[in-house]
Amino acid sequence: MAACSTGKVSSFAPGATEDGVVGHPAFASIASSSGAATPGAACVPVAVSCAATGAPADASVLQRGNDLLRRGTFVEALLTKQSAGSVTLDTSFNATFAGSMRASVLYLQAGPAGAGCPATGAAATTCMATTRPAGNGLFFAATNGNVVYALDETTGAIVWQTNINALGGGDGIRGTPVIDPDTRALIVATGVSGHHEVHSLSVDDGSEYTGWPVIISSSTLAVDPGTGCVPFNSPVLIQLGALLLANGIVYVPFGGQNDDTGDYNGWVVSINENDPSQVNGWVTLSGHEGVWGHGGLASDGAGSVFAVTGNGHAGKHGPMDSDAEEVVRLTGMSSFARNANDVYYPALWTEMDAVDHDFGASTPAYVPLPHGSVPPAVLVAPSKPGHVFFLDGTNLSGGSYPNPGGEIADVVVADTTSESVYTSPTIYSTASGIHAAIDVGIGPVCPPGSPTSTNGKMIVSMLMDPGCVPFAKTTWCATVAGNPGNSVTMPNNLASNHYNEPPISTTSDGGCSDALVWFINGSQLSVVDGDTGVPLVPQPSGTCNNIESMNFPIAVKNRIVVAADGQLCAWSLPGR
Repeated sequence: MAACSTGKVSSFAPGATEDGVVGHPAFASIASSSGAATPGAACVPVAVSCAATGAPADASVLQRGNDLLRRGTFVEALLTKQSAGSVTLDTSFNATFAGSMRASVLYLQAGPAGAGCPATGAAATTCMATTRPAGNGLFFAATNGNVVYALDETTGAIVWQTNINALGGGDGIRGTPVIDPDTRALIVATGVSGHHEVHSLSVDDGSEYTGWPVIISSSTLAVDPGTGCVPFNSPVLIQLGALLLANGIVYVPFGGQNDDTGDYNGWVVSINENDPSQVNGWVTLSGHEGVWGHGGLASDGAGSVFAVTGNGHAGKHGPMDSDAEEVVRLTGMSSFARNANDVYYPALWTEMDAVDHDFGASTPAYVPLPHGSVPPAVLVAPSKPGHVFFLDGTNLSGGSYPNPGGEIADVVVADTTSESVYTSPTIYSTASGIHAAIDVGIGPVCPPGSPTSTNGKMIVSMLMDPGCVPFAKTTWCATVAGNPGNSVTMPNNLASNHYNEPPISTTSDGGCSDALVWFINGSQLSVVDGDTGVPLVPQPSGTCNNIESMNFPIAVKNRIVVAADGQLCAWSLPGR
């Protein structure tokens, strides 16, 4: 077995004790779950900047959410409120391949420098993009069958394909990979027979880089969370969450199998990209408590990485008992300090734990707030039982840990007695402020005058108001017609009862102009006004079948692209 690593430290913020809770320092009073303002609460709103940044010169989508913060927003100059509803499925884009897609599609604008196909290796014999222009961009599809495809951005033709699991068996690729444009590497994780592997493939021809793959198993990784050595029990772990690359470190989250059985803990494994022999991990204190939300981990871009855990079975929650239903901050090679700044869990954790209402079913987004805001940034953290928690990005529990609570706001967006939310937020700005939009699946809680849902499925947008109480409130809801596509990724056909396709957002200028929210609607694409939730007229046309549950679309060069089983589908403006 590998030597048992540690590096954890235990400390509590001043004033936080087992017996007394310190209130959040940023607010004299906290908004209630209903979003109603506290009587007499002062409101000093902070102006939101709508300054345009323009579309980036590089349109690459290198990881899930389009940035380290996982905000899921894009700048697309031609997708305006006047034009966006007319996008049409591009039938000339023939991006087909073999295999189901649990991972989301990624895009690299700077494709291989040479024209046509790679000159040597296996990629040269499988390539079909013989007319590809030099430097043309690539889409990447990593299938559950462990075959990774690079596809030409114009035609969809296969440029190369690589099978990363010649041994067979295991869970296959489920988590979305990550691209490093500097090393020109596509980093992807898979489960094989008896262990997990993390591969680093050349984006130019699919070949493996030296030093990879990294093998993760009980014989290569063990960590002491403070209660004794915990080996990485690969056979009962599953890799569902998107990979994160931050500051040269690859972070790979792990949770349990669909039925939560087996002797496992939640894990975040870290790998030094430049020296893949350096591997470490953070592991939860008690059994289960998996880190499995499909959107993966979020970062603040400055060294902090945020993970959210699921339910456990310790039956108690203290600094040496459990990490169930928590948000934790990690740094570096999965280093962790157990204190109020770096741990949060909600007051309703016991009921969540008792009925499988995992906090970690959803994944968070980190949101910098306008200059002068207190706090300067928040973490938007949805949970399965319909609560969305807004946390101080610099002091997660507001000083209350090791006791629960300390959130800035708790907004109820759906049925709190059901598994009503599996999502990742998209963050965008309009003239009215900063929005966080998510999908909900059961019993949406919407403002008066909202459209009525016939099936419980809605897109819900919340407006943040820095300096005010309540800090956040639901501002609009948009209906979702019909069930999502495939239910393969969810146990017991839960996808027929839950809506599991999180939205993305676009603006035309990188500021507040033409804010739009896009979402997969069964086999179709839908778009609504980001300020009001009103559907555009007309709506996008064309259907894409077999889009897996929890698959994320992306926006690339004024196209909306999503992965489905055996194909990529792209909606674009007429004539483009």
